[in-house]
Amino acid sequence: MRAEPDQIGPEAVRIYRVRTEDDVEIAVTRLGDGEPCRAPVILIHGTFSQRSFWISNKGFGLGPYLRERGYDVWIPEARGHGRSPRDRRFRSWSAEDQMQFDLPAVQRLVEGARGQRAHWVGHSWGGVAILGAIGAGWLTEAGIQSTVVLGANITEGDDWLKRPLPRGAAWLLLTLLGRIPAGLFRLGPEPESRRYMIDFFRWKGPRPSWQTKDGHDYWAGIHRATTPLLTFAAANDEMDPVPGCRFMFDAYGADDKEWVLLGLEQGFSKDYGHVEMIVSKSASVEVWPRIADWFDAHAIRQ
Repeated sequence: MRAEPDQIGPEAVRIYRVRTEDDVEIAVTRLGDGEPCRAPVILIHGTFSQRSFWISNKGFGLGPYLRERGYDVWIPEARGHGRSPRDRRFRSWSAEDQMQFDLPAVQRLVEGARGQRAHWVGHSWGGVAILGAIGAGWLTEAGIQSTVVLGANITEGDDWLKRPLPRGAAWLLLTLLGRIPAGLFRLGPEPESRRYMIDFFRWKGPRPSWQTKDGHDYWAGIHRATTPLLTFAAANDEMDPVPGCRFMFDAYGADDKEWVLLGLEQGFSKDYGHVEMIVSKSASVEVWPRIADWFDAHAIRQ
């Protein structure tokens, strides 16, 4: 298995290239230089994002922290994001493609490299994608030690999708450009494709229905899930509000699951927001250790 050496700040990393079953190349950054370590951890970014959410250009973030705690950290970038190449097919790539093809390809890569089950972490859409892939059976639960999601919600927020005027304007923009230019609207560093956004319109629009394109219900599969789950919601998260995160948590079927609300009333230093629940100095003190402690408590001898 070949990997390209790279450097992010003081952090030595390696970049792996894996092809999905629908023949798309995905870049996966692995922290460290290959020395023995604990179980693998796979970090999945959200919409309009890339690996810098987990490790900044200066080498700071949840990824390096988990590495310091001894974990083998892998950071995939969704098709067409970051170091994952974007080609003429970009506008046709969907959110469901990421769940159905990208995540299983990453699971196979990490299992092949380490021969053991991984912990999965997802922020925002990244968390929804993990749980959706589990629900649809695209991610094999037997290959997962535990899952951590932060701000994972598919039922609340984005009310503009239910209003005709802004919804129509978004449709027009997608038709003309084939994508949402994230930088123009200060949404993040990466654009999202027309087909990707159409999935969100379908799942969160006026008559929302979270189903695969073949008509299978994601919720039914999530209800049957057994993998341990740790869920964080941020008290001041306007993008993925607490009720939506709680709905997702309650729908998840595993007996071993834990709910954490990041707010002042719950004893934290602030009412956290959508991004700062991971990317902030206070999160490095109050949230990151809690994630690593969860992994410690859910270690599986293999």
